[in-house]
Amino acid sequence: MTTLLEPAPRTTTTTIPTGLTAIPPIAEWWHRLEAPLRREILERPEAPLRRPVVRRILDLTDRETEPVPHFPVRLDENARAYLLGWSGTSGRL
Repeated sequence: MTTLLEPAPRTTTTTIPTGLTAIPPIAEWWHRLEAPLRREILERPEAPLRRPVVRRILDLTDRETEPVPHFPVRLDENARAYLLGWSGTSGRL
């Protein structure tokens, strides 16, 4: 007697490998970023960065040949803490 084993259903999920960094550390580019883009980030630091903003960050850090990632890029906890110190505010941004 034989049994048929059906393969497990495939799920399509996009995972970002642990340790993958889409943008360089904020200290490398924040002071050179144009004021309108800085204001945009400060308004919603937890929101995904728009692709043109990510492109500009890569350009400012001499990574212009790197493609803009296809997954949402967000500031990590350390970058948001940097913004708290930079903006001179206390509490949540």
